Amino acid sequence: MSPVFTSAIALAMAITPTLAAAQAMSDESVTERNKAVVRAYLGEIAHSGTIVALERYFTTTTTFNGAHDLARQIARIAEIRRAFPDLAMTVEQQVAEGPWVATRVTYRGTHAGEFAGIPATGRRIEYAGTAMDRLEDGKVVEMWHTVNLHLLMRQITGDGSPQ
Repeated sequence: MSPVFTSAIALAMAITPTLAAAQAMSDESVTERNKAVVRAYLGEIAHSGTIVALERYFTTTTTFNGAHDLARQIARIAEIRRAFPDLAMTVEQQVAEGPWVATRVTYRGTHAGEFAGIPATGRRIEYAGTAMDRLEDGKVVEMWHTVNLHLLMRQITGDGSPQ
């Protein structure tokens, strides 16, 4: 075997673990950045109701539960903020793998405006939700969100706790 070839093999063997470590570190930093982006948009939009922040976190082609309807999403957020103006959201747990971030949240607030045809009751509400978000280049491109709407409705109609 030639000395040049032997040196090339030795160099390749020496840098392979370094390249793998750099790739793993890069993947980890992207995952952490993705988690931070999701926490930030949930904080600004879901917790604070800052609709203008949508452009910062989503693309014009982001899908919301399978639909490309940003106007509908904005209207829904506005409806919820009117019905529950003090609505606060707490991130309970968050895990990520690749471009996907899963977040479990709890919402708490007061039913102070009409919601789903039910006039304000002044009742305190607390319900859970989950968000599955896929990110590309630091922006959410696909999101799947669910909330325990059944529990929320039971609470504002007086059939469930808290009050």
